[in-house]
Amino acid sequence: MNEDQIDKSLYDFIGGRDVLEKVHKLFYDKVYKDPWLGKYFSEIDQNVIETQQTDFMSQAMGGPACYCGKLPIAAHKHMLISEELFDLRSTYLKQSLDEVGVSAEGQSRWLKIDQAFKNGIVKKSRDECELRYKTDEILDFKKCA
Repeated sequence: MNEDQIDKSLYDFIGGRDVLEKVHKLFYDKVYKDPWLGKYFSEIDQNVIETQQTDFMSQAMGGPACYCGKLPIAAHKHMLISEELFDLRSTYLKQSLDEVGVSAEGQSRWLKIDQAFKNGIVKKSRDECELRYKTDEILDFKKCA
């Protein structure tokens, strides 16, 4: 990182909201098409989740603070997300960052933020899951062959 980048937020460094939106569009296209990971999103409109993720990452990267949803750990507490599933998601994110042309430095900083939530989201069993609401179900989908 050179001197003029030290004070630059990651949001500005990667190119702002335009880049976030492009990455999240490509990323969620992959997620929704995946036969395993896509099941976790079947009840959520893709445009809604893309906008929420863009708003969340904007704020997390030092850009405009416009996210008003649940934090990742609370939003995912009813989902059995294994290490393998989280890694698959990370692979799609890395591919999307590459496709948009985010620099190696930008990717490293972005993925560090993304990985910061892993320990709170990944669970080893259904026993670690909690319902968010009384009407919730535990989301636990088996890997497709």
